[in-house]
Amino acid sequence: MPFDNAGNTLNTARKLALTTNIQTLTDWVGSSDIDDFYSFNLTGRSSVNITLDGLSSDANVRLIKDANNNGFVENNETIVGSYKSGTEIDSIQRTLDPGNYFIKVYFKGSDTNYNLKVFENVAPTSLQFNLNSTSLNTTDTLSINNAWVSDANGVSDISKVDFRIQKAGGKWLSVADATVFTPDASNGNRASFNYSLSLKNFNFGAGQYILQGIAYDQTGATSNVFKQTFTIITEQNNTTMPFDNAGNTLNTARKLALTTNIQTLTDWVGSSDIDDFYSFNLTGRSSVNITLDGLSSDANVRLIKDANSNGLVENNETIVGSYKSGTQIDAIRKTLDAGNYFIKVYFKGSDTNYNLKVFANTVTTTALTPALTPAPTPAPTPAPTPVQDWFSKNLLDQQIITLARNLASDSDLSRQDMLSIFRNAQDNSAIDVNEVKDLKTLLGASTPFTMQDSVKWLSKQVSNGASVNMSATDFESNLVGRWFLGTIAPTPVFNGKNLSYTVVKGSLYGSSGEARIGDIDQNKLGDCTFLAALGATFGRQSDDAGNTSSYLINSMITDNGDNTYTVRFYSRTSFDPGEAQYVTVDRRIATSIAAKRNNGVLWVALVEKAYAQWIEWRTGVAGYNAIGNGSNLSAPLRYVTGQETTNYSIKQVSFSTLETALVNGQSVTAARAGTKDSKYIVSNHGYSLTNTYIDTSGQQRVVVRNPWGIDGKSLSGSNDGFIDLSFEEFTQSFSYGITIA
Repeated sequence: MPFDNAGNTLNTARKLALTTNIQTLTDWVGSSDIDDFYSFNLTGRSSVNITLDGLSSDANVRLIKDANNNGFVENNETIVGSYKSGTEIDSIQRTLDPGNYFIKVYFKGSDTNYNLKVFENVAPTSLQFNLNSTSLNTTDTLSINNAWVSDANGVSDISKVDFRIQKAGGKWLSVADATVFTPDASNGNRASFNYSLSLKNFNFGAGQYILQGIAYDQTGATSNVFKQTFTIITEQNNTTMPFDNAGNTLNTARKLALTTNIQTLTDWVGSSDIDDFYSFNLTGRSSVNITLDGLSSDANVRLIKDANSNGLVENNETIVGSYKSGTQIDAIRKTLDAGNYFIKVYFKGSDTNYNLKVFANTVTTTALTPALTPAPTPAPTPAPTPVQDWFSKNLLDQQIITLARNLASDSDLSRQDMLSIFRNAQDNSAIDVNEVKDLKTLLGASTPFTMQDSVKWLSKQVSNGASVNMSATDFESNLVGRWFLGTIAPTPVFNGKNLSYTVVKGSLYGSSGEARIGDIDQNKLGDCTFLAALGATFGRQSDDAGNTSSYLINSMITDNGDNTYTVRFYSRTSFDPGEAQYVTVDRRIATSIAAKRNNGVLWVALVEKAYAQWIEWRTGVAGYNAIGNGSNLSAPLRYVTGQETTNYSIKQVSFSTLETALVNGQSVTAARAGTKDSKYIVSNHGYSLTNTYIDTSGQQRVVVRNPWGIDGKSLSGSNDGFIDLSFEEFTQSFSYGITIA
C-alpha cells in the first residue's frame, strides 16, 4: 500500500467536487497512515451519500464540520459516523445545509485498502406555507395557503411534504401528507401545493398546537423544517349514544349495497354494544375501501368472510383488520373476489360514536401468466380519458401501457397488479430498454394511481435491480422472487451448523385473529433483545390473561394470501430517521432454531425470519449469525418501532421514568449484564417491560416478560414468562439498564 492520495489532517484534506454521479476514491489506512481526510463544499442544501467498502480489515468513516475553522476535530464537530465492525460496509446518508464539510476514513484493525464512494443529491428547499386560520374549533378543517417548495432537480423530484401535529409539550402525531405539486409556470424547480385536514377525526382538546412540514425528495433528502402554530378553542363534547343501526352478529348484520359512491354509516360501540356487523355481496372482483373515523375512544374494524357459513367468526376467517390505537383513523383497502363478506366494528376502549365509510370499485381481471411465458395482449380499451392518457403519454412498451391502464382502472396498483406487470415485462425472454424505463416510470411521483407503501417499496427494489437485456429467468428469480415471493431466505447456517428449511402449517395469528405477546417463545437463537422489542409493543399487561393487542405488530405484517407474508422494518439509526423497508418471506422456517410456533401460530417465526433476511441484506453477514448471537437493546427497538431510542443506566431509572414511558405508549426493554443470574432474572438476557403499578400496600411494582415464554428462574406466579418485581428488585436485577422508544 505505497500510495496515499488523501490528506492526513483537516488542513491538507483532499478536495472533492461532489455531483449526482458516484465518485469512487481508492486509498488505504493503516498503522503508518491512520487517518485520511477529504473535504467538499455544498452551495445549497443537499443529501450527501457516503459508502466505505472494499476492506480487508476494520476501518470506519465519519462526516465532520470544523465549526470554528481551527483545523482540529473537537467536541460535537462529528456530525455522524458509521462504525460497522470488521469488513462490513459502512454508509452515511445525511441532508446538510450549505457549507464546508470533511470526510474522515480511519484505521481500526490491520492495514487495509478501501473504496470511498460519494455523491450528492440536491435536497428540497424553501418550504413555506401559511394557515388560513389560526383559531379553530375541534370540528373545523385546518387548511393552508401560499404553500411553496423548491427543488433544484425539478418538481418531479419532490416526493411529499410530511405533515405532523403536536400539542404544546406533547408527542408528534403523523397526519396525512401532501403529495400533489403544481409547477410554477415561470420556474420548473418551484411548485405550489394544497393541503387540508379535518380536525373532527382526531378528538383534539383545547390548546395550542404546531403544524410541522418537511419536504422529501425521491432519495429521502429533506428540506428545512417549517412550522406554524394554531389554537383550538373548544373541547369536543361526547354525544349520547341511544341508537343502534347495525346487527350484533353475522346473522343479523346490516346489509349494504356497495357502489362507487362513498356511503357513511354513523353508529356507536361500547360496553353494552361491543360488536357491530355489516354485510355486503360482490358480484365480481372488486376493490373494497373501508374507513373508520369520528372516534372519541378506541375502536377497530375487520373485514371477514364466513367461509363455512355457520354464522360464527372462526380461525382464519378474518381477512384483514386495522388496529390503530386511540382515536386514529382505521382504514382497510382490499381487492376481493365475488362473494359475501362482513365488516365488524368493535369496542376497545370507552363508549364511542363512529363513522363507517365504505365504497367499492370493480377490478378488471387479468390472469397472472407463468414466468417466461409471454402475457396475452389485453383487449383494446376504449379511447382513454385524460387520466388514462397518462399511460400512453408516459410509458413506452405497448403491452405494459395497455395492461397498466386496465389494472389501474380502480386508481390503484396492488401487489397482484405489479406481479402481472412484472410477468408481462418478461416477454421475449428478456427485459428490454423500454420495459426497464416503464417500470421506473410507474414508480415515479406523478402518477394517476396510488400504491401501498410496501408494494411501492418492493417494486422499486425490482425496478432498480432490472437492467437492459436481463434474462427473464434472472429477473424472475433474483428480483421478483426475492422481493415479492420470498424465494430467497436467510443463509441456512448458524454458528457453523447447516440448517434446513421446513414448510410449516398453521395460521398467522391463531384463533385470536391478531398478535398476542404470549405467542413469543424464543427457542435456540440468541435474539432475545429483538423478541423483547416485539413484546414491548403490546402495552400494559401483567399476565397472558390481559391479551392486549399490538397495533404495531398487526400493522407490521401483511398476509399476501398466497402463503407469503410481507414484514416491515424501519431503517432508523442513531443519526438517521431512515424509512420503512419491507421483506417478503414464505412459510419455510428453520424449525431447529426458530421461535416456537405454539398452537400453530406463525407470526413470531415469520417476523424473526424476515428480520434475519433484512439484517443479512443490510450487512452481508449470514442472517441467523447476525441476529442470533446477542445484540444491544437499542437497535432492535429502533428497527421495530421506527422511533429514536433513549438508553438509561439503571442508576438513572426512576419508577416515574418507567410509568411515564408506558403512559405515553412507548416501548421499554431491559437487560441484566454479567455472568451471575439474580433470583428472578437471567443474566445477559433481554426482557420486555409490560407494566408498572402501585399495590394496595403502597409498594411500587414493575412487571417484565421473558421472551422464553416461561419465567426462567424462580417462579413469579404462573410460569408464563411474566415476572412481577418490586421496584427495588427491578433495579437490583437489571444492571445493564433500560431502553425506551
